[in-house]
Amino acid sequence: MDPADFRRKTRFVVRLGRALHECGTTSQRTERHLMNVTRMLGLNGSFLISPTTFTCAFWDEDPLDQFIHIERVEPADNNLGRLWEIDRLVESIADGRLSFSEGADELDRLADAPLNYSFGANAFSWALMGGSFSALLSANPLDCIAAALLSLVLCFIDRSAARHSSWGPVVTILAPFVSGVLAGSAAAFGIGINVPFVILSSIIIFIPGLALTVALTEISARHLISGSSRLVDAVMLLLKLFFGAIGGMAAAKLIFEGIQSPVEWLPLLPDWKTWPAIAGLSFGIGIALNIPPRKMLWGLLSAAIAFGAASLGESWFGMYAGMFLGALAVGLYSNLFSRLTRGPGSILMTQGIILLVPGSKTYMILNHWVSGQDILPGASSGNQALMVFIALIAGLLFSNALLPTQKSL
Repeated sequence: MDPADFRRKTRFVVRLGRALHECGTTSQRTERHLMNVTRMLGLNGSFLISPTTFTCAFWDEDPLDQFIHIERVEPADNNLGRLWEIDRLVESIADGRLSFSEGADELDRLADAPLNYSFGANAFSWALMGGSFSALLSANPLDCIAAALLSLVLCFIDRSAARHSSWGPVVTILAPFVSGVLAGSAAAFGIGINVPFVILSSIIIFIPGLALTVALTEISARHLISGSSRLVDAVMLLLKLFFGAIGGMAAAKLIFEGIQSPVEWLPLLPDWKTWPAIAGLSFGIGIALNIPPRKMLWGLLSAAIAFGAASLGESWFGMYAGMFLGALAVGLYSNLFSRLTRGPGSILMTQGIILLVPGSKTYMILNHWVSGQDILPGASSGNQALMVFIALIAGLLFSNALLPTQKSL
């Protein structure tokens, strides 16, 4: 291969790998996708990717004569909308609808493309997620209202912190601290809310439940470096969130303790609240993950399949079997969607599985270990949370075995 052509193609693969990492794609899927693209371009390559490192090796004929690219990267959030566009771009190059040079230019454009939703829409999604999560687990309407309002406040805090690099690492402490102060203050003035639960609901977007599931999935697939680093990062994030929350509650208690007894102002939410709460939570997640509006319905269907299968399985066979069946159902759905549409099934799988991951339960367990108190009754079993994680991972593994995906993303 001509050296100039070899260099152009390797640079494209490296830029593609960076873009996939910035979308929050798992290391396992990124490595597999880059291997497929490398073969498509007539190259040989090997990749080692983790949340903080990006290593590529390319060669033409002699595997000992390699071009190696090593880069340190930062862990990235999920941007599933951009991931969808990148997958379409690679498909267009593979099918000949775009030339290689046109594809390289389009990849640069996608890297700088704005989000699919405005800041106002994202702020609405934060409030919707906080309120919907609270409604899913609590019948107290004051909990839902308080969680939605606090989530909105935290969205503005996160937006402000994103403008200053020095504030980025502390926003996961500052946000729950502010939530703790405001929730504790509201309770002190007689608003009958469950303060720890409202704090948890308001910071639900920060809770690393999906990250924990991805970490354990990668470890089970023997991607040990990536999985272990994700696990450590998720646990550290959980500790930072909890530290900020207890600090905020302590500050509110010091300032406002004993002002007024709590009063229930509104009637309890009806029993049929569950499905509207699931729909609201899934819709908010879709906006937060930047899923394209035209694909939102498929994501809502994924969430409905995951929750419906898990609920039926739990009623028939118990909680662990329910979680297994929920993960199995959403995995089969996303793989079938990928086969029929040639789209990235991981997007729908993520939106469905995120409703099942016990991230909030791990936070409740941590609260029980430290304070000795339960945020919600019966939510402090560490063995239960671990078995739920295992059931979810098993369900995803079996879905890929029963209906293998034909896409690397």
